[in-house]
Amino acid sequence: MSVPQPARNEGVLEINVLTCDLCNYTLKITANEKHFPLDQKSFVEKIRDCVIDIHCLCWEANNIRVAGSEERYARRIKLEAEAADLCNRLAAYINIAKPLFHLETRRTIYWMEKTLNVRNKIRAWHDSDAKRLKP
Repeated sequence: MSVPQPARNEGVLEINVLTCDLCNYTLKITANEKHFPLDQKSFVEKIRDCVIDIHCLCWEANNIRVAGSEERYARRIKLEAEAADLCNRLAAYINIAKPLFHLETRRTIYWMEKTLNVRNKIRAWHDSDAKRLKP
């Protein structure tokens, strides 16, 4: 029998699933030359690099086992903070992309919501780690 969604606990890899989903969505839509023309390639590459970095930072942070080490704890906390900061940067890029590429409002809202959801999850993870893991 399955567990009702409100009663479920968040999985340890949920942040990686969310960041991977954001990454895949972003790479997919930015590959569409109809919306993201080749003459804006450098800006599109910044968007792509940013979202890939978000995913990789979360992946790396999630794979650091603190186990009483202040150095590993500091590294993990730093990676989480960097990932959240990059979500803010991605949100700024989306804000620039909307008028630049004449993106539909509904697409921009969906993309922004995904980005801010990931940022908020990263922040919650960061806060949880700060309370739970601090040596």
